[in-house]
Amino acid sequence: MTIRTVAVAVGPDDEKRAESLATAAIEVAGGAEAVVVLLHVFTESAYEEGVREAGYDPEDPPPAHTLASRLQAVDAIAALLEAAGVEHRVRGEVGDEPEGILRGAEAVGADRLLIGGRRRSPTGKAVFGSTAHRVLMNAGCPVTFVRDGASAGDE
Repeated sequence: MTIRTVAVAVGPDDEKRAESLATAAIEVAGGAEAVVVLLHVFTESAYEEGVREAGYDPEDPPPAHTLASRLQAVDAIAALLEAAGVEHRVRGEVGDEPEGILRGAEAVGADRLLIGGRRRSPTGKAVFGSTAHRVLMNAGCPVTFVRDGASAGDE
């Protein structure tokens, strides 16, 4: 299967995972063969707060991708992709995080979805994390879970 579009779910705390996520995206994308879509999902309240903080008119807010492109985690991953010559774009969604990730991946026609996370204790593995678990169980394409400090080839 040829991968044309790789969606990377980027959370608000993923700046510390930027290198791992970018490296995995570059590997999965086959260098510069596929487009990487950096996907961030805002809760309703986070989106409204972002609109206010960025100085936009709340009566005429920008699209979610405009705010998503201003996030440090998205910017850090985008810079690494750009340095590697990988075409990328940003997509924002508003709503429930797992549903937004799934909706965004489907909307861009993702052939693969990357989601970051951290190594968990045995108890944590049983719970796994509701967002990652829901995405892994419900995605319409293969999902790669990228642990902190790991690349796609390590999984």
